[in-house]
Amino acid sequence: MSWLTSLPALLAAVAVVLLPGAALAWSLGFRRTSLLGLAPMLSLSIAGVGAVLAPFVRLEWGIGVVLVTAVLASAAAWALTRRPWQRQEATEVQRAVQQGDGWPTLAAGAIGVAVGALLIARRVIQLVGEPDNISQRYDNVFHLNAVRFVLDTGNASTLNLGSMAGGTGGLSSVYPAVWHSLAALVSQLTGASVPVSVNVINLVASAVVWPISVVFLTRVVIGPRPVGLMAAGVMSAGFLAFPYLLLVWGPLYPNLLSVSALPAGVAAVIFVCRLSPTLREPPLRAWLVLLVAVPGLALSHMSAVNALLAFSIPLVLARLFLYVREMIRTKAPARRFALVALASVAGAVAVVVAWQKLRPAPYNGWTPHQTVPGAIGEVIANGPMKTDATLLISVLALIGVARIIRRRTQLWLLGCYLVAGFLYVVDAGFAAGWARAFFTGTWYQDTYRLAAYLPIFAVVLAALGVLATADTVKSAAGVLALKVPRAGMRLSGVAGFAGILVVCLALGWATQTGPVRGYVASSQYFFERDTKDSIVSSDEYALLARLGSEVPEDAVIAVNPWNGGALAYAFADRKVLEFHMGQRETKSMRVVAESLAKADTSPAVCDAVRETKVSYALDFGTQYLLNHPESRTYPGLQNLASSGAVQLVDQQGNAKLFKVVACG
Repeated sequence: MSWLTSLPALLAAVAVVLLPGAALAWSLGFRRTSLLGLAPMLSLSIAGVGAVLAPFVRLEWGIGVVLVTAVLASAAAWALTRRPWQRQEATEVQRAVQQGDGWPTLAAGAIGVAVGALLIARRVIQLVGEPDNISQRYDNVFHLNAVRFVLDTGNASTLNLGSMAGGTGGLSSVYPAVWHSLAALVSQLTGASVPVSVNVINLVASAVVWPISVVFLTRVVIGPRPVGLMAAGVMSAGFLAFPYLLLVWGPLYPNLLSVSALPAGVAAVIFVCRLSPTLREPPLRAWLVLLVAVPGLALSHMSAVNALLAFSIPLVLARLFLYVREMIRTKAPARRFALVALASVAGAVAVVVAWQKLRPAPYNGWTPHQTVPGAIGEVIANGPMKTDATLLISVLALIGVARIIRRRTQLWLLGCYLVAGFLYVVDAGFAAGWARAFFTGTWYQDTYRLAAYLPIFAVVLAALGVLATADTVKSAAGVLALKVPRAGMRLSGVAGFAGILVVCLALGWATQTGPVRGYVASSQYFFERDTKDSIVSSDEYALLARLGSEVPEDAVIAVNPWNGGALAYAFADRKVLEFHMGQRETKSMRVVAESLAKADTSPAVCDAVRETKVSYALDFGTQYLLNHPESRTYPGLQNLASSGAVQLVDQQGNAKLFKVVACG
């Protein structure tokens, strides 16, 4: 299968990720750069909220739910932001320091996004290989089957997705479902298989949502500077930490989607705090876009809300400092200072409570891999998890840091980067204990997840570094122009254009020849079908492709989830007894796993077979995921060829499909 044949699925994925949110952003009053930058994040909210509400009005998940939610949300946004009492506020904003984006700025941002998208897409396609390949790792068994579960049940709600793996309602059935719902939507719209839909959604999150969001954040921070925006887009392709680590480790697909849109969430907080030097939005519009964005981030992955909360602290403190300074300058009465102090204390308490409550159950299975100094070095060098340093971008980021410190402006951006670095250092270098659990428990104390946040601010700082370098060159050219007016003017223009071209070419070269290239090449292994660690081989792919014509739609297949058998559900749309390795088992399920081969001689086993409605079984051999001890707790599904309880239906190499003939 080629990526060209997957183009309809890819275009559908781009459409569902951009168009609904663009309509909502336009209705809120955003235009040009802001409209595009906010569109992906708002689309996540539309999809996530629509999926949660649909079951309550007895609607099945589909494009209709997205369209209805988008229309209703856009109509409400239009009404709220165009009330008569908003006219005065809009006038005040127009009088504020504001500079719109001209065509050079828009073109530079678009070129940066396009180049970044192409560079990232090239590497993601290289990593995955064929568009129907899958990541042959632990989490992907759940993710693939969860997409099929959405298609099968018509329910894409975050409140229900966890029920696939044994959730019984309440919190046990909650699992962030936006990523799965979007993948299911692509399959519904184009007929693409689940693996293809999964890969195109990941491609769009990595190569479309991420560069759009991070270039938008850069625009909000640095202003309408074409060279900085173009450089930011190119540099978005230069980090191992995102998106590649999350595509390989886990894989952590819902995290991937939430992090890809998170820069736009940070930009929304900047709007609320009124810290952007050239983009000011009316307070109501700013608050509305932030409030609308939070559900999308939360329903993509709840940890994104905690991350946004953490990165908002420097922004809120900066706004508080400016406000208090103005109070001092105007000699405000003491009661105003008291109210600000009281509100600050209440806010701090709320943040701590939210930080503690918005997290999963305690887990400390991932241990630190570095010393604290070593982890700090990884942050500075943008080489997390003992990977190679991203040299050029790191040097530019340090220049950006120096520019901030020298000018004493936008120190809050440096604060955001320090927060991201602090969380990473705590998880990478601190020993297990209360500090590591308190600060990084939201992310299961998993350093890979925290590493993904570092590029968000490294890109913006490096863009500032590019600006500092460009300004230095421009000043030198200006001096020359004063000495030799005519030749200097011509040389200044040529030097400016050549400088932009050289910077972008150098950055593009660095992103493609740096550590990303080696990491992607070495990680292709996890997407290949016939390795010593794969759980679905080429033979098993072939057998699964025939399964739909050999097994009735209402049948249940007994499988060992550790050897890939559970993926019969995702691939062939046939129910399996266990959807994932972590699924809660009933007593009858355990009897089938241990003793199905003895069903022709054991009435107790037949009772379990009837209770679970098992009528087929898959034997995918003894090559298990992680070679985990639990993988060997399914002896009833091994060596079935010699059992009188089953009959061979189909075989491809060592992959076998059996029909249960006992217990009739």
